[in-house]
Formats: sequence, C-alpha cells, structure tokens
Amino acid sequence: FTKIEEVERKGNVTELSTPTVNGTNATFSVDFKVPGDYIIYRITVENKGTINGIIKEIKGSEQGSDAIKFDIEGIKEGDKLPSKGSTTFDITISYDSNTSGQPNLTDNKLSIGINYIQDTGSNVPSNNLDIVPTRLSQKILYDNEEKPDTNIDFSKISSDSNGKGLYYTSKNTEDNKVTYYFRGDVNNNYVSFGEYYWRIIRINEDGSIRLIYQGTKATDTGENALIGTSSFNYISTDAAFAGYKHGRPTKDSWDWHGWSTSYEQAHANEVDSDIKIKLENWYEEHLVKYDSYIADTGFCNDRTISSGPGFGTDVTMFGSMNRLANEMPQFACPNATHDLFTVSNEKGNSASEKKIGLITVDEAVYAGGASTDANFNYYLRTGVDYWTMSPLLVGGGDEKVHVLVVMMNGMLVQSWSESDSDVAGVRPVINLNPNVEITSTEQNGTLNKPYIIKIN
Repeated sequence: FTKIEEVERKGNVTELSTPTVNGTNATFSVDFKVPGDYIIYRITVENKGTINGIIKEIKGSEQGSDAIKFDIEGIKEGDKLPSKGSTTFDITISYDSNTSGQPNLTDNKLSIGINYIQDTGSNVPSNNLDIVPTRLSQKILYDNEEKPDTNIDFSKISSDSNGKGLYYTSKNTEDNKVTYYFRGDVNNNYVSFGEYYWRIIRINEDGSIRLIYQGTKATDTGENALIGTSSFNYISTDAAFAGYKHGRPTKDSWDWHGWSTSYEQAHANEVDSDIKIKLENWYEEHLVKYDSYIADTGFCNDRTISSGPGFGTDVTMFGSMNRLANEMPQFACPNATHDLFTVSNEKGNSASEKKIGLITVDEAVYAGGASTDANFNYYLRTGVDYWTMSPLLVGGGDEKVHVLVVMMNGMLVQSWSESDSDVAGVRPVINLNPNVEITSTEQNGTLNKPYIIKIN
C-alpha cells in the first residue's frame, strides 16, 4: 500500500487518528454522530517488484455493530497488477441511515486480507470481496438463508414442507422487533461455549443469542443432553407451584396443607422452585466464570390466566393452554414485569440470582414441536423427557399443577410439577451477549464445524 486518501465525506465525521499506510498495512479510524454520516477512503496498491501479480484471494471479516456498514469497490479476485503498476480501490464506511435509536453495539471493526500471487498466465476466477462476519449473530445470518414464517402451520410438527431452517418474524415478539429462530431437523445450530455444547434456539429481539444445552459432546443425546433430573416443584397441590418462583400457599406459615387465597399471594415470587435451585446451582458451579459473556435477557414463566382464579386448587388454565389450543405461539412474555425472570434487567422481574432458565413451550412450538403429534425429527428431541418453563393448568380432576415437557418422542405434553421419581430432565437455557465472537470464520455451526465462542 502506498497511499490512503479521503475521497468524500458527509455529516459530522471525525477521524480519530490520521489514516496511514505502512508497507502491507493500511489503517483508519473514524467516528460518526448521526445515521447517514459516511466517509470514503481511496487506497493505492503498487507492485514494486519485477514479477507480475494477480489477486488469488480476498478475505474480509468484521466484528461489531450492524449499524456501521462497509462497502468496498474497485477490487476483486482475479484482478491483475503488473510489475511497476498500481491500482486503487475505495472503502466507504457509513452509519446506516435506516438506524433508529441507539444500537446495542456502537463500533465495528473491518479487517481485509488481499493475497497477491505471481501471475503465470493462469486464470483466477473473478469474485467480488466477501466479508465474513466473526460476530456470532451476524455469522448465523451469513450462513443461512432466513425465510419469513408466514406459511408455517404451527398446529403441525415441523417437516420439509412445514418449516426447516432459519426463519424470522416480528409478530408476537417483544416490542414487535424481529427475532430469527431455527426450526425442524437442522444440523447447523451447534455452539461450543464454556466447555459444553449447545444448540441455537434463536437470535432474540435484543440481538442476544438463546442456547439450549446439548452436553459435553456435540453428539450427546438422551440423559447426556441433561444436567440431571428434578421435580419442577416440591409439591403441586396449589396453583402457586406453577411458579419458577412462587408465593406461600398460606399467608403466615409453611403449612402446605393450606391453600392460597389470591392470585397475588400464590405468585408472589418469594420461594425458589426445585428446578430453579437445580439450574442456579449448576450455573454457579459450571458457568459463573463465563458470566460476562452471558446476557440477562430473561426467561418467561408465563402465569397469565386463560380461565379460572389462578390460586388454590380450583381449575385454572394458564396462557400457554390457550395458545396451544389455538396454534398461536408467541415469543413475547405476556406479563414481563412479573413473569420474565431476570437478574437485574429492568424489563423483567429481577427475581433470579443467575442468568439461566428453561425453554418455553412457545419456543418449542416454533422449533417444530406440537401437542398433537410426536416429532422424531427436530433438533429439540433428545430421546428423554425434559421440562419447559410453561405451566399448563391446575386441577382437571387431580387438583395438581401441570407443567409442559418435551417428551422423549418430541411431543409437547403435560406432567405434574411434583414427582417423587424426578419425572423430567433439566436442560438449561442461556443467552449469549450480542457482541460475542467466534474464533474462526470457517465455522458454520455444523456438527464438525460448530461455532466456537471466543473467550478473551
């Protein structure tokens, strides 16, 4: 590189350092104030040798904000550079004019490598520069052709004709923002993080990435895809025990033979459930050292009422029952301030101690499960039963709380929240920060090339 010069700028663009070239390196650093700002640099490449050159390969990677855009023009693979000759190409750096509001990430870094080889007259295919992202959320979108989910029938299980791959929606999501989710028998949503393997459920509305535990090996299934088993709650004779955290059935004592007398009393988020204790103890032992990489996005234990009082042992139908019956899954937590379990995130209830939870039945429906049929061919099926975070009903003949589970055959069914035999497995769910990066752009989320999270 022999020169870097500004060609054009728009808006209040500040150069944080003087653009420089130094042998085979050219560097620049700029700051934008408002969407629509941009600056264009022209870089000169000179062949000072005695041998003609040709570009064999151009590789680029970027890591950071989607709001900061790069556009490269004037150079491509197959371009020749004769001895003593020179060429130029332009890099446009811009603050996306379509950005509304402050982005979650405010910086982006571009790295480009241009590999010149001796021009012996052989033909090098002409390809434009392909910038491969290293941020996980960007790489997921890069590696998949995302599709709208408008033609999916959520009353039926996933299949080649009813959803397989990466889909997106802004319907029934948090603040109507877009979320991207995997559905069906996919084989490219593997992640290695924190000494364990995980499967990607979705890119959340805030850009964080939701993962579900797979095991110590990517190929783990059955009990190896669990961290153990647990009852959901130690007792199930009151609507209170639909809670990931719950109130006391009697107002002033631990008399479990008493019944709660109001919705507020039953669901006061005072006492940890068995499964919450199990998950948070495991997090403390295995994931706490990676806590800075994990987002406080939250986990929805939806206890909104479809019918019934929501307390005591009278028949109560929770919100998930209505959505399953009407094939209307949703990603948004209906009562986030009470039922979205977060540690300190103000959009939730701040009632958790650790950033860990379970999948919701709605997410399992989006992924390809149904309450009417078995599904042996979608990524959530592991061959064992495991809990979701979604209560279904109270009562119905047995005066017990029923919580939904993903069965060994992939079907979504109800189970008592209390069990002396540890009726269901525990499969943790976490959310990675929006800015986590992978260690190599060669990774594509497959079994042999899982995304490996970069740990600094």
